[in-house]
Amino acid sequence: MSLSKLSLLVSACALIALGGCEQDVAQTPVAELDLGFSLIDENGRPVTDEDYRTQLRLVFFGFTSCPDICPTTLTNIATALNSLGDLSKEVTVLFISIDPKRDTPDRLQAYTGAFHPSIIGLTGNYVQIERVTAGFRTTFGFTVRDGTGAEQPLNRIEYETIPAFSDYTPFHSSQVYVIGPDDELLDIIGYGSKPDKIEDTLRKHLD
Repeated sequence: MSLSKLSLLVSACALIALGGCEQDVAQTPVAELDLGFSLIDENGRPVTDEDYRTQLRLVFFGFTSCPDICPTTLTNIATALNSLGDLSKEVTVLFISIDPKRDTPDRLQAYTGAFHPSIIGLTGNYVQIERVTAGFRTTFGFTVRDGTGAEQPLNRIEYETIPAFSDYTPFHSSQVYVIGPDDELLDIIGYGSKPDKIEDTLRKHLD
């Protein structure tokens, strides 16, 4: 492994987007990553990371009602996949919803299908989402406005009991993880990366 790749893996940047485009930068020690998961796919089928290990994977956390980060990122990924032609069949994109209350399998399937057939929606219960985000050393959560209009965080119990139609706001990290068939973290794609940059990254790891 080259020194430049080792440096990337030891010090991957996690771009954290809190309820919009405001971002901070945190360092993610790759040694602490656990890329395994047990979730539900957009067809309602239980799946684990082992179901996708034969291909190059992009993993991205978000939610279907996200106004900007998610559609922008998925559109750019879809454009890159289209540019790859037949090579796109060797790539699986896992869009993991951090908002299972609203994002049912049917809703996820309709959402991911609007972008590209290689994009698969996954979700789970709160504990499952908490576990997979902890493993990836990434961030998610929810806020709701109180009587004064101030944003207040929701804990697990509050999230699980609040109605899905309530005016709560999810937040999540915006980076895309590039994972090889052997479960090695190969790259991090930052928010705002253009389709040609994403395509170049994918081609590099498909060669």
